[in-house]
Amino acid sequence: MNPTTSASLNKKSNLFVKTLFAFIFLFVFIAVLNIFQKQIKNSFYLLSSPVEKTFWRAGDSASVFIASLINAESIEKENEKLKSENQNLLIKIMALQEAERQRGAINEMLANDTQNEFSLVLAGASGFNSSQDIISINKGSADGIFENMPVISQQKVLFGRVLKVYENFSEVEMISSKNNVLNVKVQNSDSSVAPIYGVVRGNGSSGIFLDLVPVDSKINKDDVLVTSALEGIFPRDLLVGRVKETEKNDLKPFQTIKVEPFFNVQEADNLFVITDYKK
Repeated sequence: MNPTTSASLNKKSNLFVKTLFAFIFLFVFIAVLNIFQKQIKNSFYLLSSPVEKTFWRAGDSASVFIASLINAESIEKENEKLKSENQNLLIKIMALQEAERQRGAINEMLANDTQNEFSLVLAGASGFNSSQDIISINKGSADGIFENMPVISQQKVLFGRVLKVYENFSEVEMISSKNNVLNVKVQNSDSSVAPIYGVVRGNGSSGIFLDLVPVDSKINKDDVLVTSALEGIFPRDLLVGRVKETEKNDLKPFQTIKVEPFFNVQEADNLFVITDYKK
């Protein structure tokens, strides 16, 4: 046998042996997999489950997030619609409440003004300047309002007089203004006693006091002050205030009398302007 033929046979033999070993190894590997299939699968699960769970949760979260983004716009539109409907409803309720308050004010004024003494214009209070004791009302020259017209509540409590008039609103100077001087009478149930007159002055900040009452005049706590009409601006017998405290000094000709006003700015929703008062 020549050397070339011998080398060829050796190569074929080596290839056969390698192939045989490969088949044997593959057979053994498959057999092992079949025998230990459950154990291997379990081990793989233990190793891979945390990663799988993370991706699964992330997938759920992403799905929820995407769904929420899709629904967010429609929910926002629905919320805006509900908010708008609630605001419209509140406006209607407020309008009904205001109309009811105005009807109540008119009815109360009619009950108090049994003799129909004056022509009145109902006005709503729209602002208050506390530094100058001025109330703004929503009626002006277009409604027949002029300067110096008296302004009262439905209980015939005097608030003040019209100071400035604009087309659609007016400014009312309250009797508590420091510029105010108002002639009043101290009400007394005893008709045999001579009436006591004085002047109410404003001291700002919704405060008033009674002045020019002689020191020998008898003024009691809780005496009621009403307008006397002597100054020619306000009708008589409008309610002004109640005596709170008196101070006498024999060295002074007049008493110092603190007065609690009847008006209440916080409750001044509806006021009445007397448009036809003539002294």
